[in-house]
Amino acid sequence: MSKINEYPSTVKCSHEKNGYPCFIPAQRILNLVGKKWSIQLFNVLSNGKKIRYNELRGLLHKGWKQNKISDATLSARLNELSEEGLLIREIHAEIPPKVEYSLSEKGEELSRALQPLIEWTIKACHE
Repeated sequence: MSKINEYPSTVKCSHEKNGYPCFIPAQRILNLVGKKWSIQLFNVLSNGKKIRYNELRGLLHKGWKQNKISDATLSARLNELSEEGLLIREIHAEIPPKVEYSLSEKGEELSRALQPLIEWTIKACHE
């Protein structure tokens, strides 16, 4: 049986010093991106603007007659993406509190990487 750190890797990353090859963090990100509504969130936030929660929910619902995102799912996804460092959650000290979301630099990079997949999917669905 081979050791986990014996897997071939062309990319060195900080996780390798802990005995984990780079594909493990990649799998974590892919699992997160693969969750329901994650790619739609990246698509909505890819315009570079700061967007409030209710506006985000409205933009995600635009064009959908069914399968609308629940508040619990939207909150969970925003928290997960923020914890991973892909989103910036900016809280303004106002009453009522104002919270805005935007992509971090890391999130913008991932959004650009996802764009060819989104374009391919749209094309494949219309063939």
